[in-house]
Amino acid sequence: MTDGLDAVFNPRRIALVGASDRAGTMGRLLWDNLRDFPGEVVPISRSASIDGTRAYADLTEVPGDIDLAVIGAPADRVLGAIRAAAEKRVRAAVVLTAGFAEIGADGARLQEEVVAAARAGGVRLVGPNCFGVQNCDLPLNASIAPGAPAGDERGGISLVTQSGSYGMAVHALGLDEAMRFAKVYAAGNKAEISDAETLAYLRDDPATRVVCLLLESITDPREFFAQARRTTAVKPVIAAVTGRSAAGKRAALSHTAAMASDTAIRDAALEQAGVVRASSGLAMLDAAKLLAAQPIPAGGRVGIVTNSGGLGVELTDLLDVEGLEVPELSPALQADLRRLLPSYGSPRNPVDMTPIWSRYAELYPALVDVLARSGEVDIVIPILLARGGSPEVVEGLAATVAAMRADGNDVPVYGCWVAERSRQPQADALQEAGVPCLPWPERTAAAAGAAHRCASALGRDPSIPAARETPVLPPDTDLTDPVQAREYLASAGIDTAPVAVCTDADGAVAAARRLGYPAVLKVVHPALSHKSDVGGVRVGLSDPAAVRQAADYLLALRSGARVLVQRQASGVEFVVGGLRDPGFGPVVMVGLGGTTVEVLGDVQFAVAPVDAGHAEAMLRSLRGAALLDGVRGAEPVNAAALADLMVAVGDLLVGVPEIAEIDLNPVLATAAGVRPVDWRIVHRDDSTPGEQKADQNCPDEGK
Repeated sequence: MTDGLDAVFNPRRIALVGASDRAGTMGRLLWDNLRDFPGEVVPISRSASIDGTRAYADLTEVPGDIDLAVIGAPADRVLGAIRAAAEKRVRAAVVLTAGFAEIGADGARLQEEVVAAARAGGVRLVGPNCFGVQNCDLPLNASIAPGAPAGDERGGISLVTQSGSYGMAVHALGLDEAMRFAKVYAAGNKAEISDAETLAYLRDDPATRVVCLLLESITDPREFFAQARRTTAVKPVIAAVTGRSAAGKRAALSHTAAMASDTAIRDAALEQAGVVRASSGLAMLDAAKLLAAQPIPAGGRVGIVTNSGGLGVELTDLLDVEGLEVPELSPALQADLRRLLPSYGSPRNPVDMTPIWSRYAELYPALVDVLARSGEVDIVIPILLARGGSPEVVEGLAATVAAMRADGNDVPVYGCWVAERSRQPQADALQEAGVPCLPWPERTAAAAGAAHRCASALGRDPSIPAARETPVLPPDTDLTDPVQAREYLASAGIDTAPVAVCTDADGAVAAARRLGYPAVLKVVHPALSHKSDVGGVRVGLSDPAAVRQAADYLLALRSGARVLVQRQASGVEFVVGGLRDPGFGPVVMVGLGGTTVEVLGDVQFAVAPVDAGHAEAMLRSLRGAALLDGVRGAEPVNAAALADLMVAVGDLLVGVPEIAEIDLNPVLATAAGVRPVDWRIVHRDDSTPGEQKADQNCPDEGK
C-alpha cells in the first residue's frame, strides 16, 4: 500500500523533469533545492547539461533505474513526462505544476489523462498542483521552499497539507522556533495517492513522532477513517480543517478542486477516529511541537510554576477550558515546596515564587523538579516572565529536565514564554535543549489540551466494531408502505409503538378503543413528511367524538390520505437516525428529538457500525445530556436501551445497502426502556422527491 510513498520520501536516484539553468524558473529552483540530496539527480531538459551535469531530453533515455521523477515542466508537457515515466518504470512522480482540475473542466480532463497514464505504468503520483515533498532527515527538498526544516534523529513532526503556504511556513517555524520535522507532504489536487495511504505510511515511519493534517478535503473518507483509527492508537494525529464556512468552501473549490463531505459528519468521524482537532494551523503545530519535543503526558493534571500570580490564574482558567486540571497539591508536597519558597510564596498550585528575582535561577529548576517527581501532576508548565527568561534560569531548567530523563522520569515540561523579544535567544536555547516554549498562556493551554487529548487516544483498540447480522430486505419490500416498513424494523430488532392505520373515521374510532385513550392521530400521506407543519398531528384525544373529529380533519388534508392511530405515550424525546454519507458511508445520529430537533441542533454523529460504549459516549456528549439522569425529580431514562437502539440503526444501515436513510423521531425514553413512535425510511433506489421523503409513521396495528 505504501511502496510508492517510500519511493517519494526515500529515493536513491531522482530525475528532475524541466530542469533549467535559467534563474527565476521553477526548474532552476528545484535543481538548487535538490543539491543536498545524497543520491544522484539526473536533469531532464532541452539543454545539453545543467551546471555541468549531463541532461537528457527524455526520461526514457536515462540509463539505469529512476526511483522518483520530480516534474516542474509546464502543464502541457506533464502528460508526456508521465508516459515516459511509466515506460521507464519509475516508481513515483511528484508533479508541482499547476493547470489541472483546480482551473476547471479542461484542466480536469488533462488531470484524468495524467492519472490514467500513471496508473497504467505503475507510477504513484503526488499532486499535481502541489508545493512538493521534503524528507528532512535524508535530506530531500523536492519542493519550491527555499529550504527544508531540520530533522532530528529522535524523530519529529510530519505535516500533510494541501496548502503550499504551510509547506513554506514550516520552514520558517523550523528556523524561528527550533521545531524538528520529519516529513512534509503537500498533496495538492490529491489526484492519485489517497489520504489513507499517506496516513498509513506515516504511521509506520519511525522518523514520524506526530502527524499533522491540514485538510481541505478527504479522499476515500471511509478508508481514511479506518487508517486514522489505527494510526491514532500508536502516535498522535492532529488536524486543522479549512473550508468550513460558505466562503471557505468556495475558496477550497477554486484552490484544489476539493469536494468536502458534510462538515458535521466529517468532524464527528475525525473525533471518533481519535484525530484531535485544532482551531487553526498554528494551534495544530503548537500542539505538535509539545508532543514531538517531550514525552507523551500520562494524564491531565498540571503543575504550574510562576513568578506572577495573575498569569498563573489565567493559565489555570485556560487549562480548565481545555479539560485539564490544576489540582491543589497534597499537604506533604506543599510542605516540601514551602521549604524552597520565600515565606510569602504559595505552594498550593499554581506554585507562585513571587517576583524574587535574585532566586529565579535556583527556584525555577528546583520547583519544576519537585513537581515532576512528586507523582501528583502529569505535566509541569513553568511561566517564564521577564527575568524568568534569563540565561541562568534557562540553563538550570535544561539541566533539570535532562536529569529527569536520565532518571527515567517522563513528565513533560512545557515553557510558557512571556518574556520580552530581546530574550528570544534564551527561548531558543531552551528549545534547542528539548524544552518547547509557547508564547502566552492562551497558546500554551490550547496546545497542552490538544496534547492531552492525543494521549487519551493512544493504546486504545483501533478496530472497527463488527456489525450484527441484519435481516435481508426482500426484493419486493416497499419501504414507503407503512405495514411493510414496520414489519421490517421489527425483524431488525427495532420495536416501535403499537399503531393502526385507517382509511375512515369509523376505523379510527375502533382503533382508538382497542389501543386505549388518550389517543394520538397523525395524517399519513407521501407528500406530508413533516405533519406538524400542516396541522397533521392531533394529541390528547380522550373520547370517540374527539377521535372522529380529528380523523375527519386529517383525512381531508390530502386526497388519498390515511390516518394513523396510537395511544399517547410520554417520555424524554430523542431522535435516532442514520444516513448513507457519500464519503464516510453509513452514519448514525442521535439528538434531542421532537419537532424542535432542527432548531436545537443538539445532535451527535458517528460512522457506523458503533458499539454500545461509543453510543453511550455520544449520548453523554449532547448538550442536553442531563436529561438522561433525570431533572427536577424526573426518573433517569434507560440510556443503555437508547444506546442499543443506536447500535441497531447503525447495523441496519451497514447491512442493508438498499436503505439510504432512517429517521426515528421522536423516540420516547423512560426508565423502563425506549420506543420510537414515529419513523421514516428512505429507500436508496427511490427516484422521485415524493418517494424519497415518504413518511413511515403508518405501520399496521400492533401490540
